[in-house]
Amino acid sequence: MPWGGRFCGRSMPLTQRELSLAALLIATGLAAWWWLSVRDTDQSLTPSTERRPDYVVEGLRAMTLDAVGQPERRLSAQRLRHYPDDGSSELDDPVLVVYSDDGPPLHARSARAWINARGDEILLEQEVRLQRGATAQSAPVELRTSELLVLPEVDYAETADFVEIERAEDWITATEGMRAWIGETTRIQLFGRARAALVPSTDDDAR
Repeated sequence: MPWGGRFCGRSMPLTQRELSLAALLIATGLAAWWWLSVRDTDQSLTPSTERRPDYVVEGLRAMTLDAVGQPERRLSAQRLRHYPDDGSSELDDPVLVVYSDDGPPLHARSARAWINARGDEILLEQEVRLQRGATAQSAPVELRTSELLVLPEVDYAETADFVEIERAEDWITATEGMRAWIGETTRIQLFGRARAALVPSTDDDAR
């Protein structure tokens, strides 16, 4: 019959074989519908792959000592989250103090931080500040940037972000970061475009 013709409502008798085939097709369709429904439901109920900490510490206070029992490093944070997959930790409002045998301690703080499982890599993020007090040879020093990798075991720090360093009335900035060796004697290597303002020392300062 061509399309557009009238369809007659006349019923046609089905054989037992045709009835069985129809029932099989219906059952197969219902099974497929059920499987798709269950699959969609399972996917919606599948746990998120988001990292979850295995423990959280509020009001962290920790200190490490050197071989003779003197303070070596002190770490405090509002909150610490430890992750079991790689042993790393995330910290909120961390403050790290690195002590020196013959100089003032180095204070590092930021809004957030990440520490690897061994504790020898610390990534400070957001509103990063490094401060070291005055010595007999140098005025207090403060460093500001947005992200800083600190290797406390070797007194080293680096960043690829804009950095600003102040010492008394002197200041210097670099657009593409710096490397800093912050041991007994501080040495800094700047990258990108650098600007500086250095106040000449007076006769009293030179004595």
